[in-house]
Amino acid sequence: RPNTYTDVNMGPKPTITYHDDRALLNAAMQKRLQNRLKQLQSSSKDGSSNTFSAFCDGFKFVSFESHQRSNSEQCIFEKPLLHTFWNATSDVEEYRLRTKPQIVQWLSDIEKLGGCAECLVVFCITAEVRAAKKKVKGQGDVEERLRNDFKGRVIVAFRLSSSNDNRLADSLQSFTNILNDMCFSCMEQLTEAEAKQLSNSKDEIPLPNFYSFLVRQINLAVAFEMILHNSDALEYFNAASCLLEVTLSRIAKTNESVVWLDRIASNPCTSWDYPSLIETNYSWKYLPAIEDGSCPLLHIRTFLLSRQARLLFALDKGWNVSQTCISTLHAMSRERKELKVLQAMPVGAVESWAYMTCFEAIQAIMMQSNPDSLMSAASSFLHVRAELWDYAHEKLRTLGVLCGLMPKDNCKTELIKTIQSGITKRAELAGFKEQSSEDHGQNLISLLQNQQAFKTSYLTLGEMVIGAYKHAGRKRMAFKAGSMMAEFHKDLGLWVEAEQLLSDVCSYYSEDQWSHLFIKAYSLLAECQNKLQMEDKYVSTMVLLASVPALNIIGHDPVIWMDKIMQISKKSVYQKLLSWEPLMVLNKIVLQGNKTVYSIKDEIIAEVDLKYNGPKEMKVAIASMTYSAVSSVLIKQTSPSGPTTAAKSELEELNLDNGADTLSHSRPIGMSSKRYRSLDGGGSGRSSDSKQKVFEFYLTNRQVVLQPGHNKIILSGKANALGQYTRSKISLKSGSLDFILPLLDDDNSTMISIEPCKPGVAVSFDSDIGVFLAGYPLMCTLSFQAGSGTAIPSKSKAIVTFIGACEVKLLAPVKHTATNDENQTEILLELPEVLPSATLSIPLTVFVPAACVITNGIDPLNEVHVNCNWSQPVHVAKVPITLEQPFCIQSSEHAGGEHTYLQLNICNTCSIPMELHSFDIDSKMALVCVHSHLSTIIYPQNTVSNIWQCCAGLLFSIITLLV
Repeated sequence: RPNTYTDVNMGPKPTITYHDDRALLNAAMQKRLQNRLKQLQSSSKDGSSNTFSAFCDGFKFVSFESHQRSNSEQCIFEKPLLHTFWNATSDVEEYRLRTKPQIVQWLSDIEKLGGCAECLVVFCITAEVRAAKKKVKGQGDVEERLRNDFKGRVIVAFRLSSSNDNRLADSLQSFTNILNDMCFSCMEQLTEAEAKQLSNSKDEIPLPNFYSFLVRQINLAVAFEMILHNSDALEYFNAASCLLEVTLSRIAKTNESVVWLDRIASNPCTSWDYPSLIETNYSWKYLPAIEDGSCPLLHIRTFLLSRQARLLFALDKGWNVSQTCISTLHAMSRERKELKVLQAMPVGAVESWAYMTCFEAIQAIMMQSNPDSLMSAASSFLHVRAELWDYAHEKLRTLGVLCGLMPKDNCKTELIKTIQSGITKRAELAGFKEQSSEDHGQNLISLLQNQQAFKTSYLTLGEMVIGAYKHAGRKRMAFKAGSMMAEFHKDLGLWVEAEQLLSDVCSYYSEDQWSHLFIKAYSLLAECQNKLQMEDKYVSTMVLLASVPALNIIGHDPVIWMDKIMQISKKSVYQKLLSWEPLMVLNKIVLQGNKTVYSIKDEIIAEVDLKYNGPKEMKVAIASMTYSAVSSVLIKQTSPSGPTTAAKSELEELNLDNGADTLSHSRPIGMSSKRYRSLDGGGSGRSSDSKQKVFEFYLTNRQVVLQPGHNKIILSGKANALGQYTRSKISLKSGSLDFILPLLDDDNSTMISIEPCKPGVAVSFDSDIGVFLAGYPLMCTLSFQAGSGTAIPSKSKAIVTFIGACEVKLLAPVKHTATNDENQTEILLELPEVLPSATLSIPLTVFVPAACVITNGIDPLNEVHVNCNWSQPVHVAKVPITLEQPFCIQSSEHAGGEHTYLQLNICNTCSIPMELHSFDIDSKMALVCVHSHLSTIIYPQNTVSNIWQCCAGLLFSIITLLV
């Protein structure tokens, strides 16, 4: 079929047929009507009025005879929307003998053709008609007879002659409005019927008939677009694009042979112009070829993308154009690779088309979108703009490889000419508006002609891609693009630029599924650093590569990288500080015995649990952990031969004195609060050989061999200064390499204290609730803490004497003998061995009857004596006990008529809060609770009252009070 849309600015037009016996609808008349119809179409662009789209550029007038002779099946938008019969008969007899039979025959022929097009009889009022009307006054003119003969038909009087120009203008306007309305109504009916048919048949489309269904889908979308039903048009264009993609994917998987696809593939693709998304009317030139199946797949994709973009802009969804463009580009690239019949397309055609399309999409969005809508979707647009630039950069690289424009390649002139021949410069197109949009085809032709221009464009575009991905927060894609750019720099011999670029993008590295990208980028970075003799950075990069397992990564062998590291560690003449991770991962550090207090003579032992991620064993000459002082500490200067005089006097003062020393809880025997302060560096008295400085000590181990996987290293050492310390770093030294892991602990859980050597024993006796209550069974703890220089031998005897009346029961399996009387309880303990700096805790219960406090006959518990019989001389520790009465109760009776009320006031007299759970009252008759504070917390020195009601004169007694 002939190409009816050769003009790139012309889209499909609504069709009107005419039957004219007097050539009334001549070229001049058609021009007048077209100008008026174009004004109607351009006046409404949003579909708010019943007008056709502006791209229709008027109507198409076709003679009824030629329409009858046409045997081809017409698509929906080419079907006649209105049949018109034009006549200007002035003589009544002529009308009766010739015109009327012609109209009858015309209506009969239309009925035979079928369709939903309406019929319109146009009676033109010419000068002859006006004159004839004056002659036949009252006898009925032709117009009146016409209306009577064809009642029910639309008959319009169209004035072509008048003495008043305004009447002529009004008649023209009225007539064109009638033409537009009748055509619009018919097109709505056609689209509704076609949409219903397609909806019913879309689930039953045989593969051989798919293309005809696709063309119907596209034609329906075009029809909707003609009547400005933009949402419906976009829906059907999207459906057509999706159906095409799915069907081609199915054919690629099954490798079926389809006639329509073979016909498409057989059509030579001689041009690969990018879709104009700004001047979208250029795409209409592809529609006739799409309809008859002679259009290459690339042109079908171009047409669909152009129409989708135009509709998205019309619906104020311009930012969605980028997503539609990305989907189309990926689909076309995939179809080009998977379908064998499409592989005959010229090399570089799809890549050139995709490169130009990316830039056209970005420019169209920036020029055509509503600024407010674009700002509201700015985040999404940033992401997709970065993708478009990245895709264009990738296709430019492919073109460079194909055409020999990459560094160290030879240009392939013939292929470059072939690619350029399929690109049409926009300036050569009819109707091209200068400066309306950038000519991406001309730009591509220019950079393919010059290798230097290609290099500049490739580098510039690569920087844009990296910046766009960074701005959009897509670090992984920035990492990937930077790696490709660095490889290009390397091929150009720009090693410094390649290293700087890789160092920048590698800072975005993440361990989340980046292994392949990581290996490629860091291998290239290592190559650059080795070339530039940056040995320190080179080793650090190789450590990262050696820590990544081989897995299924082609070309990656961590053993090779590890061997290179070891070679450098043996040859290098100076030390290199390296990061601990990721070659080693620290799991935990455990101090032996979980101690936090050590004597200055104690050996500190730590177990370091780590995971070694290397591919083979690594020998470590020295493993060490550094403990640094939390603040300045007082260091005693010691000579190699032993402690100084000041140090000796310090130790002599710590010896146990004979006799009793009253203890505060948990303070070592023989040490006062003043002595504690002096050891922390406080106080004014300092010896002349002491000075303030920050101190460190080390726990070390030598000749450690790390195996891949989990390892445990035992480190040991001693401190030679007093104070509080926290671990600051771990170091593994292998040859000239030092692997350092800083330990930044935010809490005090890893802090240890180094104290003077204490030969004594600290004894403490405490209640678990912090106070001693009379009449209440108390959980208590008796503790023996050996000094850092003293151990308690096994089976040592300790006599614990509780002065005053009490009941004592040991809860630990310690051998003991107890004797009791009214005023004291004595227990002889046989202690197990207690190592230096260790603590032995013995739980026991102590109960002091409340009666001892109330009566004066018996003294309550007031002191605990602990005789340390194993020490020479024997030392006695005395712990004073202060008993507290938990509560006191006052009662009073109140008479009230026939009842007596008992009021109990319960006062908390101890120093901790008490909770009243319940109490029982024994009486001969039932009591009624009037007011109660059961389950109430009584704070110290507070009182609660409870009131009970009973019969008058009743005697009662309080039995128990449970607290």
